[in-house]
Amino acid sequence: MSDPVSAIVPARNEAQTIGRVIKQLHGMDGIAEVVVIDNASTDGTAAQAEASGARVVSEACPGMGHAVRTGISAARHNWVMKVDADLDKFDLPLFARMQDARAPGVGLVKGAWNDPDDDMPMTRLLVRPALARMFPGLAHLSAPNSGIYLCDKSLIAHAELAGDYAVDIDVMLRVHAAGAEVTEVDIGRIVHDARNATHYGGMAEQIFGFFLGRQRVDPMGEVVILAESGEAVIRAALGHAGNKLRGGARVTVALSDWQGAGAQALARAMEAYPTARMMTLSAGCGIEPGPHAARVTLIVEPGEALRRAGALHARLSTDMPTALWQMPDPGEGRADIAVEIGTGCGIKCAALARIGVAERPAPRELFVDCTPESLL
Repeated sequence: MSDPVSAIVPARNEAQTIGRVIKQLHGMDGIAEVVVIDNASTDGTAAQAEASGARVVSEACPGMGHAVRTGISAARHNWVMKVDADLDKFDLPLFARMQDARAPGVGLVKGAWNDPDDDMPMTRLLVRPALARMFPGLAHLSAPNSGIYLCDKSLIAHAELAGDYAVDIDVMLRVHAAGAEVTEVDIGRIVHDARNATHYGGMAEQIFGFFLGRQRVDPMGEVVILAESGEAVIRAALGHAGNKLRGGARVTVALSDWQGAGAQALARAMEAYPTARMMTLSAGCGIEPGPHAARVTLIVEPGEALRRAGALHARLSTDMPTALWQMPDPGEGRADIAVEIGTGCGIKCAALARIGVAERPAPRELFVDCTPESLL
């Protein structure tokens, strides 16, 4: 694959090494631009980067994640290589392996490196054990939290990335949840600045908190919504769907009324999220989950959508856990599942305004559990 690559280099007070890193990157085939993100530096990082031929953008909010978000947004190409600013040196032919590893279906290539003075405590003690338990589809990686990687930014909602040291794991999980493959290649020996126990303690706290948050969102749990109109989805289920989308999960909405105002408002609400898709109700009944889905929740409107959902549930549940939730019927008033909408509140609120509903949505959405096992 020969698509051009934007190299992004988050940098905070790295004037001593940034010029050397930029020079190395300019020497690599396929690198179309080098973007340095000056992350609230107080030294000459920005001036040194510009003098070395990089395009410099500023991110005033300190934090690796904030810098990575800004860099990915500024990158002119979909394929983005993220590189640390404090590298002593690296082997260009080995780094080129990341570009060579791109192939159809691959969305991220991790650069697995070794440093004889770094025994990788974050990898050994936290990241790999957490992935093995929570995201086993990524357990094959030897260096899952490597900060050097190449990714296709078109697969992820990069504006939603974590703002701290968990950002590199967040990128990886989002690519995985989107259905693309994550692979890795050996990029050799790399020397970083020395790290101390305080530094690793802070990283561990941020990464552990990230994993807890992602467990609540369950990005490998897909949501499929079947309904007559977009307005019904906005009113009853968009908060939950929006929360899932912001966490990187796949959400599919299938509607009978494809051209109505509600459908247009719903499409606008989800347009910023590459893991969202909309289709007709008939097409939705033939849907297949993504290749890395661990479970599916079907959310259906009473009526024709609910009748169609039975066959879809029967088919999907043969391969993975599949829940069937009904939007509450206003005439019945029954609900036995309450779901916190979390960060989906803003998405739902904006969509409600577009269909003329002014009130703020409730913090929970209610559903009726129609999963066959729940009816026994």
